[in-house]
Amino acid sequence: MKQRLISSFFAIILLILVVFSNQYVFDVAVVLISAMGIFEVITALGLSEYKIMTSISVLMPLVFMLISYFAWEYAFAAVFLFVAAYLLVMLFDHKRYSFTTAAMFMMISLMVTFAFIHVSLTRHLANGILNVFVIFIGSWITDTCAYFTGFAIGKHKLAPSVSPKKTIEGSIGGIVGVTVILAAYTAIMGNIMDSITVNVTSAICVGLICGVISQFGDLCASVIKRENNIKDFGKIMPGHGGVMDRFDSFIFVAPVVYYFLNSFPIFI
Repeated sequence: MKQRLISSFFAIILLILVVFSNQYVFDVAVVLISAMGIFEVITALGLSEYKIMTSISVLMPLVFMLISYFAWEYAFAAVFLFVAAYLLVMLFDHKRYSFTTAAMFMMISLMVTFAFIHVSLTRHLANGILNVFVIFIGSWITDTCAYFTGFAIGKHKLAPSVSPKKTIEGSIGGIVGVTVILAAYTAIMGNIMDSITVNVTSAICVGLICGVISQFGDLCASVIKRENNIKDFGKIMPGHGGVMDRFDSFIFVAPVVYYFLNSFPIFI
């Protein structure tokens, strides 16, 4: 627990520095973390020996970040080119690269890249810094509240074949906890910053949505780890695991928060 708290302390400091930096520094950090996350999952699943597909995969976040700046209308074309690249590698070296291998690389890379790209897109919205913290709260506070609620009163298993320690009580605690904290965060920011108005109703809706889908992201990651007999995706954060062990819930949360805030902003 001590190691976990120390890691969390330094990670939070680094996170705050990155979020409050300018947009370009933030986006560079997003690309690096995305590439690390992709490489981490590839390695954990025993796929890093496939050098060509690994190289294609870790380049994907950079390509989509550049597209988000200069030519977002070509995003689908980029998806096609990456899919074609994996398939062509399979074609020309089919004895080494199977279709199953190519499909795993495509899924891992697209899943992680799209999650993190939407963190960057959220930062580009009006009041982007405040909105980015909505993603962090929606992901991590859900997990924290679910953990402590489950530890205190959890009795009924949520998904025992996937994650035996998770409970229904913990799940409900995560949903309620993140909704309350997100509403409180919104109200506090509204009182501190005179230049903005806040929509607490939107914050409550986001909290409820994040409380549910964050846990889906976590459970999906648990399925992947259980199928491959691994505890964590990596070891970069002592006591926590790897990048994707901390950001697995972003897979669902980041895109949903971005599209929700586009239509129903919290900070106006």
